[in-house]
Amino acid sequence: MRVYVDVDAATIIGSPAAVGSRARGSTGGASSAGGAIASAARSAPPDPAAVRSLQFLRDAGHRVVLVTPDGLPAPAALRDVSDEVLDEVPAVPPERAWYLTAEVERCTGSSARLRTVLIGAAPAAGSIHRCDAVARDVRAAALELLASEAMPTR
Repeated sequence: MRVYVDVDAATIIGSPAAVGSRARGSTGGASSAGGAIASAARSAPPDPAAVRSLQFLRDAGHRVVLVTPDGLPAPAALRDVSDEVLDEVPAVPPERAWYLTAEVERCTGSSARLRTVLIGAAPAAGSIHRCDAVARDVRAAALELLASEAMPTR
């Protein structure tokens, strides 16, 4: 199974604590916080727990695919635990897949084959963006993914 991971979801700057502190202290509002994450992600170091979690997913037989929507190179530590790097998630993945993202807007319009997980804070109540799940960080998302495979509901 493929696991698509936005680079910003696996960096220190994309961590829930960093996102929360920027959103509280920014003057640009909530909409600029997501853009700040994306633009600063490549200069931020990868979250070591995210790197370990992605390696565990690879060890469990998953294909880890980094997503770099802005086209900038991913940090070396993340490239080392990935099988592939793409500019975007395919509209229809070739198989059932997961997509870990820190941007709620990326949860919409995806194929039924793609289960989306928002990394960080849950979207505001009444939000029209629908992610399949919310996890506090990549580690929690990886655990959810592995648990869903170990104990399928269908």
